[in-house]
Amino acid sequence: MSAIDLASTAPESGIRMRSVYRTCAVIGLGGLFAGITGPLISTFLPPLVQRVLGDHRTAIGFVMAIDNVLLLLLVPWAGPASDRAVQRGRGRLRFVLGGYFLAAAGMVLLPTLATGLLPLLAAIVILNVGINVQRAPFQALVADVVPSRWRSLGTASVTFQMCVGAIVFLMLGRVLGMRPAFLIAAGSVVVVAGAFALWLREPATSAASDAVTYRALGRAVRAALRGDIPAVRPIFAATLLLQLTFQTFTTWYALHGTERFGVRPEDVTTGFIAWALGGVIGALPAGWLGVRLGRRRAMLIGFALMAACFLALDRVASVQQAVPLLALASASWTFPLVNAYPLFVEPVPAEHRGVLGALYVLCGALGGAIGDPLNGGLFDLFGGYRPLFLMMAGYTALAVVAVLLVPRGTGEAARPDTTSRQEGS
Repeated sequence: MSAIDLASTAPESGIRMRSVYRTCAVIGLGGLFAGITGPLISTFLPPLVQRVLGDHRTAIGFVMAIDNVLLLLLVPWAGPASDRAVQRGRGRLRFVLGGYFLAAAGMVLLPTLATGLLPLLAAIVILNVGINVQRAPFQALVADVVPSRWRSLGTASVTFQMCVGAIVFLMLGRVLGMRPAFLIAAGSVVVVAGAFALWLREPATSAASDAVTYRALGRAVRAALRGDIPAVRPIFAATLLLQLTFQTFTTWYALHGTERFGVRPEDVTTGFIAWALGGVIGALPAGWLGVRLGRRRAMLIGFALMAACFLALDRVASVQQAVPLLALASASWTFPLVNAYPLFVEPVPAEHRGVLGALYVLCGALGGAIGDPLNGGLFDLFGGYRPLFLMMAGYTALAVVAVLLVPRGTGEAARPDTTSRQEGS
């Protein structure tokens, strides 16, 4: 009898399922945090920096790179540090809460201090320290608090709330303007932190952990490259290609659309809206399919649908025809996005989730970092942006190959204790 069947027949299992749903809903607020901060920063920070620095584009580029520098410095530290905190009985939630409060402070300060270079830099650093210090600990926290069987649903909740938050706060920024939007966002982040503090409970552990050093991350990288943890290499490859595909769309679609269809940049924004809505529509079904069909199978379904959508998008004749296909492509994109991390983290020992979570975050960041120069070189080679969707289909096809290299059954959910007891009775 499956866990879902047991939940429907046994009262104690029904209580457990309500607890699982509540945990998934609360942990999903971490996605809401990303949906709040990311779009507002992308929308308002570049104009703020330009207003302070003028048209010094190289200087603007250096300032905008601060977030990537802090990511590379803080993520490798925070992951192992959270493992050490767990080993000492302090828990990794404190890293997440500390990051949220710093980010909230940065969002309050950013529009206020954008009067000179040094105050603006201080606000940017505070905001991005908050965002990046919580990344790896939050990834590990998802695995800590959500039972193995339901982790795809937990990451689905994260993705769903991220997409909803992005849509809502982009609209708020457009309607209310920068300062009110940042103040509302800061208050919302504090509320998310309060919900985590009240309703998330970390499991106790006494397992030994690596020391809090960059060397611990280096050992994890070497172990991953050697294949010591099953399926890590193909999942990292699939994750990198998934992020590369997403980066290709977000960076180059506007230029592709204006060149191919001869429309204004404003007319191409419907494609980005369609992508966000597709993420909202697809996230929760992607989690359910990961639970019911298996994580590897759900990822393969998603990548196959993505490839089909991209091939169809290469043939459409107008922006209007592209909109429904972009929404479907985004909904398909959530299938591997939601299920990749649960599949990756399943064989990872609990005491090393912070270290390997940092490695997972850095893998996604690498996909984003190499995407723009790689695609730029390809567009130069092709002499235009026309092959955009064929390139995205190619990346997706390579991701299918990577997932097929994951052995069947590897990284799938552990069988619930209740199921084992039922089968043994």
